[in-house]
Amino acid sequence: MDQHSQGRLDPRQPVHPDSMDAGSGPHLERKLDTDDRGRIVVPADYSAADLHCHSSSSDGLFSVEHIRESAARRGIRAIAITDHDMIGGALAAQSDGGASEIVVVVGQEITTRWQHHIVGLFMEKPVSMFRKVRDTVMAIRDQGGLAIVAHPELGLPSSASRRALLGWMEDFTFDGIEIDSPYLATAARRRLLDFYQDHAERLGAAIGGTDAHFDDVGRIVTLFKGTSAEDLRRAIESRTTLVARTNLQFSRPSWGQRLTNQRRSLLWLPLYRMKALVTGRYS
Repeated sequence: MDQHSQGRLDPRQPVHPDSMDAGSGPHLERKLDTDDRGRIVVPADYSAADLHCHSSSSDGLFSVEHIRESAARRGIRAIAITDHDMIGGALAAQSDGGASEIVVVVGQEITTRWQHHIVGLFMEKPVSMFRKVRDTVMAIRDQGGLAIVAHPELGLPSSASRRALLGWMEDFTFDGIEIDSPYLATAARRRLLDFYQDHAERLGAAIGGTDAHFDDVGRIVTLFKGTSAEDLRRAIESRTTLVARTNLQFSRPSWGQRLTNQRRSLLWLPLYRMKALVTGRYS
């Protein structure tokens, strides 16, 4: 048995929150179980949030209304709409969601100069793309937002490496970092968690988000005490969040849905970004 498995729970098995040992680290090793209605079961006094969701405003497949309804059915209290380099869909979801119990956080996944991605949460206006990472973080904070490192350690241009993070942390801090991603292999997730625990003071809160482009909101969640947007923000700022995978069941996207996602990602988004760079106008 290696050092990572000693005293830890089997990550393949669901866990009921009453048996959860939150003191073992910011990432729960077992998936959260679901009840007979298909809703995730969260610990007493906690709520679940999915803080990385893409809507059809960018390259997601579903509208913000559909995402909100899916979240409600699955027992998720808060969602962040984090479309690529735009916040229009998130603002619309927040403004027309007054009757809904789902908290909608206005977010944006921002493309930086060297293609790293930073998620801004609690945004009021869009941040322009292709800035240095430091300038992007400062622009988010200037409007009262929180700056979150998106999906690190994936080995992609959009994904920060531990080396890049170490360089940035010499100059500035973050408000949070996604310590899990659906695309992250188990060994890489363990390395990232170890890295996070060594540098949490400068990396900020542990954040979980699905990076949902299909109908898979809730695959990975952030747990926070309370129910409101204010409670969620307070938990991020005080670094008291927990991250968990869930035992929710999802249908695999069809080939048609995958092609639509790729068409919007590879064709529509570049055209949008080019127009935004020329005009300075972001939706």
